[in-house]
Amino acid sequence: MAIIECQPDLDIAAAATLHRQLLDALQTQQPLEIDGRAVRKIHTAVLQLFLSLMNEAKARAVPVHWRNPSPALLEGARLLGLAEPLGLEPDAGSR
Repeated sequence: MAIIECQPDLDIAAAATLHRQLLDALQTQQPLEIDGRAVRKIHTAVLQLFLSLMNEAKARAVPVHWRNPSPALLEGARLLGLAEPLGLEPDAGSR
């Protein structure tokens, strides 16, 4: 399993590095776990990056799971209506 540990501030500057990490992890074809416990601030572009990852992972049949998403991560996703598509809602995987 590949594990990505998110930085506290996921802003535009962090997006390029995170993008590379996510692509590298996805290419292993192994299940991916994203640890979001440290996230204090998240930019819309990073949430869009996560959504793109989820779509690509689904197309490749690579499971993606969140570990300990922080309140800031959850709130940012909910405000943009992305919590369910990102798999951050408790029942998102059961639909």
